[in-house]
Amino acid sequence: MAVSQASIIEALEKTCADLNRDEFIFSFLDAYGFPKSTITRLRNDGDSRNVGQGGDIGLKKKLYFRVVPTGSDVSAEADTLKDSDIIARNDIRFVITTDFETLVAFDLNADERLETSLDELSRNYAFFRPLAGYEKAVMYSEHPADLKASEKMGQLFDLIRERNDLSKPADIHALNVFLTRLLFCFYAEDTGIFTERQMTSTLEACTREDGSDVDQFFSDLFTVLNLPDQAPERQRMPEHFRQFRYVNGGLFRADEPIPEFGRKARRILLDCGSLDWSQINPDIFGSMFQAVIDEEQRGNLGQHYTSVSNIMKVIQPLFLDTLYAELEKSRQSEKRLKELLLRLQNLRIFDPACGSGNFLIIAYKELRKLEMEIINALNALGKQAEMYYSGIKLTQFYGIEIDDFAHEVATLSLWLAEHQMNMTFKEKFGYAEAALPLRDGGNIVCDNSLRRDWEEVCPPKDEQGNAYEVYICGNPPFAGYNSRSPSQNLDMERVFKGFKKFKDLDLVTSWIWLGAKYISASGNELAFVTTNSITQGEQVSLIWPKIFDLGLNIHFAWQSFSWRNNAKNNAGVHVSVIGISSTKDERRIYKRSHDDWVCHSVRKISPYLVEGSEVIVQGTSKAISAPHSMVRGSQPTDGGHLYLTDEQKREILAEDIGNEQWIRKIVGAEEFLKGRSRWVLWLANATREDLDNLSPTIKKRLNAVSEVRLNSSNRHTQELADTPHLFWQNNQPEHGNYILVPAFTSERRAYIPIGFMSAETITSNKNYLVPDGSLYEFGILTSEMHMDWMRTVCGRLKSDYGYSTSLVYNTFPWPDASEAKRKHIESLAEEVLLTREDYPDKSLADLYDPDKMPAPLLAAHKALDRAVEALYRDRPFRDASERLEHLFNRYEKLIAEEQARAPVKKTRGGK
Repeated sequence: MAVSQASIIEALEKTCADLNRDEFIFSFLDAYGFPKSTITRLRNDGDSRNVGQGGDIGLKKKLYFRVVPTGSDVSAEADTLKDSDIIARNDIRFVITTDFETLVAFDLNADERLETSLDELSRNYAFFRPLAGYEKAVMYSEHPADLKASEKMGQLFDLIRERNDLSKPADIHALNVFLTRLLFCFYAEDTGIFTERQMTSTLEACTREDGSDVDQFFSDLFTVLNLPDQAPERQRMPEHFRQFRYVNGGLFRADEPIPEFGRKARRILLDCGSLDWSQINPDIFGSMFQAVIDEEQRGNLGQHYTSVSNIMKVIQPLFLDTLYAELEKSRQSEKRLKELLLRLQNLRIFDPACGSGNFLIIAYKELRKLEMEIINALNALGKQAEMYYSGIKLTQFYGIEIDDFAHEVATLSLWLAEHQMNMTFKEKFGYAEAALPLRDGGNIVCDNSLRRDWEEVCPPKDEQGNAYEVYICGNPPFAGYNSRSPSQNLDMERVFKGFKKFKDLDLVTSWIWLGAKYISASGNELAFVTTNSITQGEQVSLIWPKIFDLGLNIHFAWQSFSWRNNAKNNAGVHVSVIGISSTKDERRIYKRSHDDWVCHSVRKISPYLVEGSEVIVQGTSKAISAPHSMVRGSQPTDGGHLYLTDEQKREILAEDIGNEQWIRKIVGAEEFLKGRSRWVLWLANATREDLDNLSPTIKKRLNAVSEVRLNSSNRHTQELADTPHLFWQNNQPEHGNYILVPAFTSERRAYIPIGFMSAETITSNKNYLVPDGSLYEFGILTSEMHMDWMRTVCGRLKSDYGYSTSLVYNTFPWPDASEAKRKHIESLAEEVLLTREDYPDKSLADLYDPDKMPAPLLAAHKALDRAVEALYRDRPFRDASERLEHLFNRYEKLIAEEQARAPVKKTRGGK
């Protein structure tokens, strides 16, 4: 059935607006594309297609529709009907009941419930789309229970918002606290903390169906959960509340307002209680629930958490590997194993941008697993008679989170993780601490971590001055220059006081810098997920020298990878993982090898995340090894009056064919990459007599240029108003060829489309050029060696690579080459150009699109790449990382040689 979304909505709107009760179900079926013959047969009494009884309409495997009298409880009727034999016998998917004011439906396959007014039925059209042959999109998650629970809680949030004023921050905070407490209760009744369905069944039995007393129910419930079992106030409460045990842990301590509920909200509460909350995964549920509360993020459920595999990239090399290595060394020593247990009980994990707690939760779980391994090792030494309980406490886990709701969820999720690990502990050893009362939760503060003193939140030393073992980790916000809020810019001003050009840094560097200062004073370690741009281009020189000056170094790094989580649609950002310390001697780089990661032990890690020293590539006005200089293309500063379209060119030539000598083809980045035609008036060699005899149209254009320059605020530009026929800056070679490099290129391209141009074609300041550049220089610049260097040291405009003379070209370490090898490179470079010419109908943008690049062109580039690599060393490089290591080593030597050649400056007194 081909039924469009728009046609379903339109048909449902019409059906409900022009309501005919007798025809409603038939119009409904028609809206979802049921055959006319089926609808006609259902209209006829006694037809075998209708499995409904007593006036109901039913279709096997499809739906069962019942009208209930006005004033009846539509929800109760739906609950009764869905559990009846007739539904099971006919394998009904959708059960629908209505009194033509309210409609309640169940999708029994998806285990979903809908309650809506008839007026809003069209807005909920998607609930019934399987009737039209379109199955609902199943959101990708390793834990479907998290998705279903998140969606249900989102529906509850919407209903609460309809009935309650949430305009003040205090109201929002109260709701956040309520929702996290509610989550705990749902989880508790399915995991043995409460008795099975204790809260849900009590809510159902002890509150009115209209929901008017639900707020009082929760007020009493939360009160009793905060009262010790023997408290006098508890004894005065009704029996059904006294049966709930004391929870403690601070979860129910504060007296916060409870929102008002209605009939629908009460029904959703009961629906939530019917889910199996024991399957909820606290690693990700908090982030998903946080997303569902934000309507703009609901379509991306499952994308807003950090996957366990990516969290492990941080915490495994940061502390887990070391601790497990210590376990292996200690397996035969009871003393050392007990010391390791004590170490676990005293270390601290601190996430200063913790969100809903993913890093803290995974770190907690992994440390609990390690603790169980240590206990196993002690038991293997014959210590089975000794009973070990977990000594790892939630109070060892610290966080700062600016969002109030995320802060509440993080605290809750740690409690849930603790209970899960206690159950795992019990399965393994047969005993565990009692679930209730809860122990104190994690030390998670709701605040702005770029303004709060980290040492105040997570002290690095005890009162006697003894240092704690603290590991800082997390995934702070990435925001670049163009995506930060004004408040975040102010935060960066505070964090980077005294820094130059700090605004060019990504926001994530704020946490790196504060973390670096924290660990430099305490001897601890940190590791963050970061944007890969802080290890590229100008940002490297802005942040890393400051970090190294603190006596710190990079002790492990995961090279750049696409930031992926367990969501169906993954974010397009590229990140790295960087670990920093002052004490680690062992350095490790994790590199991608095909579909796997390989760990390499190295002597040092450069800020570009390759093996090498801490030398940072600094822009220079003079090339350190290039055979020719690179300059910017010529800049007109003409207000557009020197430029001509094809039509304008024809008009000027029609006026006087002699004008052709003054018109030249010009290429900016757009014209060069996309093959567009554009022209310019080029009068660089015109004499005074030539200028006097120009055609009226050209003179008019030159007068317009003069006016534009006179109105400029730049004094030099004003002075050039006297020579409007000349470009503001002319870097165009007069003869021969030149190499053209676009100023910006897409990060998707494996190669920058570089041009080899005749001097007859003018290039604008949107490109760079190498005057007199030969095919040899073209071959080197278009090679993979140069592309890897460019990608690493260049700047960025959004996600595009920004080429730079000073930072890329002038710093690039050129190879040495014999005359024979130069000729070989030239022939391969020419082959690249000739292969391009085989595709005259395709622009360079098309030819170098990675999804469209012709195989012969790619093959020509690969042949050139191999030849250029051979100029640097005899054996091929394994990958980009190895090429970069070689280039950085060569760069360091070239810089050292240049410094050695530099004359020594004399001091006063001739010394």
